[in-house]
Amino acid sequence: MNRITSHINLVLSLFIAIGLQPLYLNGSPAPKMADEDSVRVKELLVMDTVDLKIHGPGNDVTFYMNGMVFLSNTKYHQNMIPDHITFGVIKAYFVPLEYIALESSRPLFINDDFPYSPAGMSFTRDYRTVYFTKKVGLSGRRNVEKIFEMSIINGEGSRHNQLSFTGDPSRYMHPAVSLDDSYMIFSSDRTPSNGGLDLFISSKTEAGWSTPVNMGSSINTSGHEWYPYLDHNNNLYFSSSGHMGIGGYDVYVCFFNGSSWGEPQNLTDYINTSNDELGFSIHPNKKMAVFSTSLEPESTPGEIYKMSLDNKAFLLSGIEDTRNQDISLLLRDLVETGFTSAVFAAGTETLEDIGFDMSAMPLLAETDVTGTAGPEAAEQQQEQEPEPEPATVVPVVVPLVQESEPEPELQVAEPEPVLTVAATEPEVEEPESEPELEPDPDQVVFRVQILSASKANSNQSVTIAGTRYSTYEYYYKGAYRITVGEFTSVQEALSFRTKCKNAGYSQGFVAAFRNNERETDPSVFKR
Repeated sequence: MNRITSHINLVLSLFIAIGLQPLYLNGSPAPKMADEDSVRVKELLVMDTVDLKIHGPGNDVTFYMNGMVFLSNTKYHQNMIPDHITFGVIKAYFVPLEYIALESSRPLFINDDFPYSPAGMSFTRDYRTVYFTKKVGLSGRRNVEKIFEMSIINGEGSRHNQLSFTGDPSRYMHPAVSLDDSYMIFSSDRTPSNGGLDLFISSKTEAGWSTPVNMGSSINTSGHEWYPYLDHNNNLYFSSSGHMGIGGYDVYVCFFNGSSWGEPQNLTDYINTSNDELGFSIHPNKKMAVFSTSLEPESTPGEIYKMSLDNKAFLLSGIEDTRNQDISLLLRDLVETGFTSAVFAAGTETLEDIGFDMSAMPLLAETDVTGTAGPEAAEQQQEQEPEPEPATVVPVVVPLVQESEPEPELQVAEPEPVLTVAATEPEVEEPESEPELEPDPDQVVFRVQILSASKANSNQSVTIAGTRYSTYEYYYKGAYRITVGEFTSVQEALSFRTKCKNAGYSQGFVAAFRNNERETDPSVFKR
């Protein structure tokens, strides 16, 4: 109990010192605080590209001990000029975080090239075991990804052992193991599936890994969900193309509540762009995160991004205990303040509902979000942290097309004879009507995106709460995106989004447009 109280007080002191209060301590509705709070959280994080030119099949990386792992061609690590070497092999390399450069890198394992996707690797906390994605040849089929494990002995690799549940022809990739190695989340197209690659979960028992269970429609979509990652608080991060987001693949997070995971939420446009963001992970020291982004066309090299804590901001806060500086807590506050207002609703089913035995997972059954063991500690924390009251919003309905009754035709009367007697009352001149103003092409408007379709003009109108609305459609990332409503302020659009979600469009989110083109500049949401 004292440990929980100390942790909470230190975190609150940090936010209060910089002028930021978590939403559950503030009685104001979340949308009104979103822009101001998220900007303050953003000031505590430093985003930068990793200056490491990778000569491998991809640009994904992962953390290992006090450094990063990446793939590169061996000819760029020789003492000769690379252009003078006509061949080479792909090998996993390790580079320390203190000096990220090719010249400071070394092979990850001396006895094994280990040419497997870094973002598809997951190390146990003691770095004695690594789980990874490796392609194998199946009879009469192309190579298919499977999950293997390998023991690390004295810094060297050992035999590759394929996990028992991956024996069927399905794809198994991107394992993410929990902190205590008690369960694993991975991506697969095995049955049952919502379509594409789904996230599955398996627990480790005395008899081996249990039969995987699909994590359900709350997380999985008809698109791909892959590159899962579990942080030290059991929060689940992954990339998805199925949830409506900012780009093709966005990074999402499902916060762990002590027994299961909440709804997927977009990790905001502070991280996600119109490109593909993949392989998000946080270093065990809790102070740094990395992810990669791919560019179009695919032949164009992508970027590796590093996100770290702004030490100057924390020094100003007056907190001396740096062990309590946790980047995952800042990311949680960034998401929950609605940085882009793109919060994605999900189903209500839990892992228990779909048949997964949570009691077989000691970390989930006995550990709360802060890492304090025991269900009693979790109950005590819930008493100290009451859930925030739901924000009260008033829906603002602005139809795109509003039909009005036609005005009756004017009846032209016969002219009256002219009287020579002056009128008893002076004639009142009707004011001239003001000229209509042309719309400003630079005006940013906000619409609620509710659907995607493979064909154009599939939903020209929708009915929400008994009112019929015309839709606006635009083409993006291989699909037609359908939006409804048009507002000049984010607050009005947020209110209307609530009405759309209540009408069944649970994944609706607010998107910005300028001159009918999608606006991806995050600053337009801060007005």
